[in-house]
Amino acid sequence: MSSLIDGFLGLSKDVNKVREADSADSVASHEVPELTLEMDDKELIDLKRSWLKEWDPYEGEIKAKQDQNEKYWLGEHFGKSQGPVDNVLFEALETFLPLATRPKADPIVESDNSEAGNEVADKVRKMLAFLADQLGYNLKLKQVARYWALYQLGVMKVGWSMKENDITCVAVRPQKLILDPKATIEDCEYTGYYIGERLDGMASDLVIRFPKQKDFISQKVNGKMGTKLEYIMWTTDDYLFWTLDDIVLDKAKNPHWNYDTQSEPSVSVNEFGEEVEVPGEDIPGRNHFKSRKKPYIFLSIFNIGKRPHDDTNLIQQNIPLQDLINKRLLQIDRNADNANTGIAVSGDAFTEEQAQNIANQRRKGGVPWIPSGKPSDAIMDLPAQALPSFVYESLIDYRNELRNIFGTRGSTPQGTMKEQTLGGKQIIKGQDTDRIGGGISTYLEQFSDNVFNWFVQLMYVYYDEPHYASVLGAERAKEYIELTNGDLLDLKLLVGVKEGSMIPHDPVEQRSEAVDLWTKKALDPITLFDRLEFPNPREAAKQLFLWNTDPIALFPDLLQEQQERMAQEQAMQQEQQTLAQQEEEARMAEEADLNHEREKEKMGLKALMS
Repeated sequence: MSSLIDGFLGLSKDVNKVREADSADSVASHEVPELTLEMDDKELIDLKRSWLKEWDPYEGEIKAKQDQNEKYWLGEHFGKSQGPVDNVLFEALETFLPLATRPKADPIVESDNSEAGNEVADKVRKMLAFLADQLGYNLKLKQVARYWALYQLGVMKVGWSMKENDITCVAVRPQKLILDPKATIEDCEYTGYYIGERLDGMASDLVIRFPKQKDFISQKVNGKMGTKLEYIMWTTDDYLFWTLDDIVLDKAKNPHWNYDTQSEPSVSVNEFGEEVEVPGEDIPGRNHFKSRKKPYIFLSIFNIGKRPHDDTNLIQQNIPLQDLINKRLLQIDRNADNANTGIAVSGDAFTEEQAQNIANQRRKGGVPWIPSGKPSDAIMDLPAQALPSFVYESLIDYRNELRNIFGTRGSTPQGTMKEQTLGGKQIIKGQDTDRIGGGISTYLEQFSDNVFNWFVQLMYVYYDEPHYASVLGAERAKEYIELTNGDLLDLKLLVGVKEGSMIPHDPVEQRSEAVDLWTKKALDPITLFDRLEFPNPREAAKQLFLWNTDPIALFPDLLQEQQERMAQEQAMQQEQQTLAQQEEEARMAEEADLNHEREKEKMGLKALMS
């Protein structure tokens, strides 16, 4: 088994490469030992403490921004006492996320281009598509993207489900992770040495998982085993261990890897007839990855390589605009409250308390009572001043600019309201698609690429038994496949996501384009029905051909009835012809008999006369 340092330095890059300019030759972090399974529990706890010591100040800094982002998303950034909230941030984000995550990741798998290799690659591709559908991958990807937008980092964890006996993945809330503050994210992979994940579970479950610490866990909860406990799982590329307070619950090697093994020793006979023991041979483990990895995939976009979290994000950039929107809306709201005009009350006719009561009555539609004199001498209306037009115009401008930054202006009714033509609306919406497609979509493709590669690695490790999948094959026809890790052979599979498959597209525009090409005779019917998302395009094209050439063939029951009716008519005609022929033959026979009798009578008369 290779040592941890081999796997760590084998990355061929400095994972803590971001340093201050004036300290390039200094120590970049606390002096900490390297994790190995040979470490005793005290050394592991010391390692944990040193990692937490580096994390705590950074966590406080990033948490303040995360909390602020979350408040603005929830609309809690402008208290009720201050006035109404026009939460355009929420609208923009929740318009942005469906556009960015609606297209499904289309896996592609390539091999050595041999017949056997292509067959295996096709099986793996279909299994990946099946897993993505079964796991609701697009929904989980949307959650990862929402975490990224709110908390400046998106994370998905992959693994093996003992319950489902299959591969699984889950979106991880970033606040549960403990990272190296000097690490960063490159190609959706975390460059840090360790990852801590805060987990929780009932004491009874922890006793089953960590039986060696049964007494400690029981004492921790005073025997109340339904109590929930929070513990931390620490992961490196090669090893992992679990801690609860200052106790190590367990430690292990990276489970998602096929390690090298050795065959059993055998006995052979040498040239002198003596039996000698032959040591076992080394059997290399078969894996998809070249080296072990931590089972986490990260989504980070606005990152300049200083830390694991994004340096900024769409919400942070739009908070000033959202504040201005709230400010303008409050101005308009207050002006609307005063639209009924104010009043001035004479001190000669009323006291200050009476004047306040009159103002309240006036606001509620009541009629003030004047004890004597002219009402105009006691009360005078004050006309309200209208707000300048630029106040409302600036509110509209702030809203549109916020949507522009998110790339969702053309995807909202407000963004296309002034566009009178369908073409103009589609152009604006297309600009949104280009913005999102060139922004987050390329990162989501790379993210999904990493996830699918992890799925294949887990197939190598855990698919000892056959796993089955039902998928839509060519032209949406259902296919059933079976796959084990034995099928993977020693092939080097290239796994990825079809380029451009996750770029947002407008299904209405795609259908319109297909119909337009069809009317110009530039598209075959199978492709037409495929773009129109018919369940079975080839069958639909076949029906169209039959309709154009032999419509009755589309209705086999009707055709059978017609054939039966024609057969009955032919039988009746045949029967009628037979009856007519029989009647004619009978008539002719009767006439022949009658002629014969007449001849006999004639011959008899001739005989008498002679």
